[in-house]
Amino acid sequence: MPSDLDNPQINTRVYDFCVRAFRTTKKLLKLNIKLHQDVGAENEAVQQGDIFLFNHFARFETFIPQYLINEATGAYCRSVAAAEFFEGDERFSQFLYSIGVVPNDLPNLFPFLAQEILHGRKLVVFPEGGMVKDKRVVDQKGRYSVFSRTANERRKHHRGSAVIALAVDAFKTALLHDFAAGKYDRVEHWAEQLKFDSVEHLMQKAVKPTVIVPSHITFYPIRVSDNILHQAARLFNRGINKRFAEELIIEGNLLFKETDMDIRFSRPIFAGDYWRWWEKRLLPNVVHRFETLNELFALKPSAGHWGGRVHAIGMKVKSNHVRDDYMRSMYEAVTVNLSHIASLIIMELFEQGLTQIDCGRFHKMLYLGIKLIQKTDYHLHRSLCNPEEYGAIINRGSSRLDQFLKTTTSMKLLHVDQGNYVIDQKLIEDFHVDDIRTENLISVYANEVSPLSKITRIIENAMQQADQINARALADYRFNDQVLAYEWDRKQFQRERYEEINSQQTQTADANWYFLKSNNKSASAVLLIHGFLSGPAELRSLGERLHAAGHHVLGVRLKGHGTSPWDLRSRNWHDWVASVERGYDIVKAYSQSVHIVGFSTGGLLALNHAANHPNNRIKSVTSVNAPVRFKNKNMVFVPLVHHANRLVSWVSSEGLVPFTPNQSENPEVNYQHIPVRALYQLQQFIDHLTANNLTIAADVHLYQGDEDPVVAPASVETLDKLIIAENKTRITLNSDIHGVVFRNIDQVQEKICASIL
Repeated sequence: MPSDLDNPQINTRVYDFCVRAFRTTKKLLKLNIKLHQDVGAENEAVQQGDIFLFNHFARFETFIPQYLINEATGAYCRSVAAAEFFEGDERFSQFLYSIGVVPNDLPNLFPFLAQEILHGRKLVVFPEGGMVKDKRVVDQKGRYSVFSRTANERRKHHRGSAVIALAVDAFKTALLHDFAAGKYDRVEHWAEQLKFDSVEHLMQKAVKPTVIVPSHITFYPIRVSDNILHQAARLFNRGINKRFAEELIIEGNLLFKETDMDIRFSRPIFAGDYWRWWEKRLLPNVVHRFETLNELFALKPSAGHWGGRVHAIGMKVKSNHVRDDYMRSMYEAVTVNLSHIASLIIMELFEQGLTQIDCGRFHKMLYLGIKLIQKTDYHLHRSLCNPEEYGAIINRGSSRLDQFLKTTTSMKLLHVDQGNYVIDQKLIEDFHVDDIRTENLISVYANEVSPLSKITRIIENAMQQADQINARALADYRFNDQVLAYEWDRKQFQRERYEEINSQQTQTADANWYFLKSNNKSASAVLLIHGFLSGPAELRSLGERLHAAGHHVLGVRLKGHGTSPWDLRSRNWHDWVASVERGYDIVKAYSQSVHIVGFSTGGLLALNHAANHPNNRIKSVTSVNAPVRFKNKNMVFVPLVHHANRLVSWVSSEGLVPFTPNQSENPEVNYQHIPVRALYQLQQFIDHLTANNLTIAADVHLYQGDEDPVVAPASVETLDKLIIAENKTRITLNSDIHGVVFRNIDQVQEKICASIL
């Protein structure tokens, strides 16, 4: 044991070694730790934080905050652990002391921690006082409390952090008053007692606000399945107890099964804000009654001098207030995910007396819940910010939803029967705190977001909307998804490794989707599809002309376009087809009569969509300068270069020739670099499309420039022969450029408008 138990020291050499070891472990286990800050919580404020509070759901959480804070600030952290961990093995207790951990029964614990804070140490605290496996922290009246395993009852959260912060702030206020009043003997007394090397050093600490930073760790997804830790424990210990087995299953999966750990610093709480102006004037008189920090923390209203009694009573009231504020802030920093929303819907359905629901109706409720929560300031898991992930829910489910359903089905909380989700009675059974994570994850997920007061009302609203929403309103949500998807995609390719290529792009036109709605509710709708390397703005002037003629007009953004050439490099032709399908799903809600217009590669996509959706709603398909053959003979080498890139990808992820320069006709809308992989995908799509005849029920209009420098004019002849349509026209344009629609060469826009009725 340390020779001086009243003043255990951090061994910086051991501490630094543990930080490096955790960094290595994080890489080896591929831990997905995401550190966030709340809006308004400037980095400087987090840097200046003194006490960091965290919720407690898993044992290994106790190692993560210290590592992150040290990595972000370079500061060493103190934390408090149960005294039982310091009993028995002296070597282990020595290790705990060396990395900043102290027992909760350390003599004069609060004064010791206060002195450490004054010396610049950070303090990590878990105010729940233990693991909250059920995540139940709010009762039916909305009051905060947690289950105490030792007392076997629910209790309020600990307020020790509030007491320390308020006392330290009161002490600083008195120091500043004394220094300003010229009472240097008092300041020197405290500098000597607190072991500061100078009065100046102490006063530098005194002017700094005392800051509490509430934080929340959210694990997603929580998995319930066997893992290597549990298997090993069963192998070497046949008599493994149930509680230990449960922790190995859940917490082992949190480490080994690709679980995201979202750690969010909430808005800092300043202890000084809780003192009224007149209290700040009285604080020096109160603090002057104390000669040591021990006396400052001796909160006994019935004993001591009058100043101490007033101080004790005031500290109790204020610390309760501070405690409630930081617990509220901590719980509201949860990162909301799909499982939270799905669990709340299921619980609400059960409370309404429903034991089964049509799968499609449930999916619609879940989707609308996501869209409504997006409008709030709650923190969302990144999968709820990426429409490519959550958008699939409305049609065919998603991997996130599938994982949730698989887990809850295995727990026998619900099952699927003839297109319905059937909710089982087990959902509302009571479980012991050590059983609930393996028996009822729906309850755990629902409990975690129950402190978010607006969430329940939002979910109820979403459930009502699902039965009332019309096709156009739902389509508007889907259009919003595409607008969000552009921003999401763009941000994914803004990192430093992409900067060299990104900085050379010349696009200035708006690259996002656009939707021009007609005032005539019975108007026809037009879907516009831009070309390879371009964006929606390429056909915007045509769209405005069509809109002026009374049509609804939707401009599609093909995946990978308008963001970064690196984004396009990561896509395949199936992504482009899916973009067109999303656009069609939106416009068909606005009209029974849909026309599709595509330029260049967009023309091929338009023909492909019409051929794959033989219905009476698509009235016409227009293709302009669609490529089947190219003027550039080097296109034949694209597959060779692409495969060469793949062969060397194990050496360089970029490949031999990842990009080739693009001499763009319209630099304001086109990429200046062509990803070789994207060219290969284009050729693959052409081969797919031209492999068989295209039977199209709608009218077909084919345009081709006679001197197109990019697309061989023979392309239109090939398409004409492949297309089987009752009404088909072929128009030759007098043009020596490829981008005829953008520049309205040979009045092609007027011609297209005339063919759309």
